[in-house]
Amino acid sequence: MTKHLEIINLSFLLEHERETILGVLKRDEYLKKVEDKRIRKLKNELLEVRRKGGNRHSQQDNSRVCVRCQKSLGFIFGRGEPCQSCKVRVCGACRVPGAEGSWKCPVCAKI
Repeated sequence: MTKHLEIINLSFLLEHERETILGVLKRDEYLKKVEDKRIRKLKNELLEVRRKGGNRHSQQDNSRVCVRCQKSLGFIFGRGEPCQSCKVRVCGACRVPGAEGSWKCPVCAKI
């Protein structure tokens, strides 16, 4: 058992009540670890997106470049669209489909 479970005095409870409470506490601890791991993974993915090109577009006209992958965008075809959440222009390959035909950029889709 972890230190959190050792602090709680459950001696006044019946055995099955104690087991139920300890089971819930263990499950809570497990879910917290899973959530922490998921958050770390998301942070790493967002850092990777930024590293790949999120800040390098400053040398170019950023309205003609996909903010996420740095692909050049066209003037008539393949010109990209602004993300519906953050309003940055992204190419078709960087769009993440959502419900009812909507989409978001990869960063907003992870939030």
